[in-house]
Amino acid sequence: LDEAQSGFEAWSKRDVAERAEILNRTADALERHMAELIAICMREAGKVAQDSIDEVREAVDFCRYYAVRAQEIAEDQRLLPRGVVLCISPWNFPLAIFLGQVSAALVTGNTVIAKPAEQTSMIAQRAVDIMHSVGLPEDALKLIISPGKEVGETVLPDERIIAVMFTGSTQTGTLISQVLAERGGEQVPLIAETGGQNAMIVDSTALPEQVTRDVVASAFQSAGQRCSALRVLYIQDDVYDEMLRMIRGGFEALTIGNPENLATDVGPVIDP
Repeated sequence: LDEAQSGFEAWSKRDVAERAEILNRTADALERHMAELIAICMREAGKVAQDSIDEVREAVDFCRYYAVRAQEIAEDQRLLPRGVVLCISPWNFPLAIFLGQVSAALVTGNTVIAKPAEQTSMIAQRAVDIMHSVGLPEDALKLIISPGKEVGETVLPDERIIAVMFTGSTQTGTLISQVLAERGGEQVPLIAETGGQNAMIVDSTALPEQVTRDVVASAFQSAGQRCSALRVLYIQDDVYDEMLRMIRGGFEALTIGNPENLATDVGPVIDP
């Protein structure tokens, strides 16, 4: 925290085009290291091959997108860097959401303390190494490898943290908001994405093959471990039996196993 605070002045005074260029160089480096990053996603996060490919692509997209947007909004003189931002990212998108949070905060002139989920610390460490290797100052981005509780108790109450970005459970998001509120004084911005309950409603006009494809993809991609995963399925009575029979056949055909095997459709859940 001391280092991120001391690095803020120099980093925030850099021209936005310079900061954006570091993000674009990060995106280039992610693409160069794509095979390695896919392998880490498979080994550490249990992601199947296609999910791991998509993970790296999304991380690249985040870097390029925020590089452009930061330069667009920099023309608004009212928008200024704030200071040290705490970024708390989840294990289900351990590279994409991790870098999405970090890159958005960095390119707008803030320094960052990044706290990845402890289950996927290795992917986060590699991402930070790559950013530093393409010219990001060491004191602009600091990584904390730790259980969340200790970070919440030690870092969140510190008034040098001027904003928090969080993706995870509603319970943890609520706790973070309470800790920040207890600090008093100026309100601390909290960007919290906490998932939800996603439903699909199917009526009698729907094509059974299309319903089956979409249900299986939505419910079982990433082993169902994403905030956009299908949780509840409603089917009209008239077509219920036929639809359910086809859907059951669809997911019984999925191969469940080691994600390092390219034939695997569904990998493991992250932990017990």
